[in-house]
Amino acid sequence: MDLKVVEPFPPAEVPNGVIPATGAVKDSSGELVGELLLWVSDGSLSALEYSWYTDEAPTALPDTGDVTIAVEQ
Repeated sequence: MDLKVVEPFPPAEVPNGVIPATGAVKDSSGELVGELLLWVSDGSLSALEYSWYTDEAPTALPDTGDVTIAVEQ
């Protein structure tokens, strides 16, 4: 999903690409079924990617309770 920042915010001083954090998506049985990635372009959020590990693509974003955030250090 492409994102566009519409307010006049100053750009963040971060490199272009995926931010160093992921959102692991698990199903109701606790099995890892995908991940959420946030992309930055020119200092602003530019995309949210939902990659899945199952045979069928999801039809909606996961519930927040099914996502565990991990920040890389």
